[in-house]
Amino acid sequence: MKKVCLLSISLFLSSLSVFAQREADPRWVFMMGLNGTDMSRSLVPNTGEPMIKPAFTFGFARNIELVPKMLGINAGLRYSPRGYWSEQRYPEKEYTSGDNNTFRFADRTRSWNALHYLDIPVDVVLQVGGERTKFYASAGGYVGYGFYGKNKVRFNKVGFAADSSQAGFEPVQTYHRVNVDPYKESLKRLDYGFNVSVGIRRNYTVLGLTYSQGLANVSNLARNGSVSNRSFGLFIKYYFDDAF
Repeated sequence: MKKVCLLSISLFLSSLSVFAQREADPRWVFMMGLNGTDMSRSLVPNTGEPMIKPAFTFGFARNIELVPKMLGINAGLRYSPRGYWSEQRYPEKEYTSGDNNTFRFADRTRSWNALHYLDIPVDVVLQVGGERTKFYASAGGYVGYGFYGKNKVRFNKVGFAADSSQAGFEPVQTYHRVNVDPYKESLKRLDYGFNVSVGIRRNYTVLGLTYSQGLANVSNLARNGSVSNRSFGLFIKYYFDDAF
């Protein structure tokens, strides 16, 4: 039994010495990505279901290694736009007034909700593979603060009017816009959630896919129920040293 214990301890110490002999990764990570963002449901009445809005994100992180070039923690600061785009089309209506004048019209509402956050992400990073090419995976959480937001809503009415004797319709289009600050009207600034990423690392560059899901209910309006942020997309990371 003593021999088994001594053998186990010696193998454990040997593995630690192997890890200790590895060259450490650079201390800093630059990250950027192209994401599609949306929200769990619309914040504006009658604007339809949320659709994906493109967004560009970037930031820096401190690379804290637990096992050199294999296991570590990345903690940093990231600019992360969020929000959604939506469009609601209503059924076309037709009616006839005096002198046999026929009218048709259709309503359409578009909403562009742009939210800008500063996030503090903390992720556990695992890298497995050869010296130059590795499989990369990370998982963790984030806390974000919405420092600016703008919700553009356009109410559009397309009408067609004609005299029945002319057998033709001439389109008439009218619209008006409404711009509001969603953080003053309907949203909380604080957001938090989790991140997961997978990719391939080649030397000091990582390419991969990422997904973020908000866990916070960011709605201030009881009638909207729970509203949360989410995003997915492509990312690139670059490890470097001696920046600060």
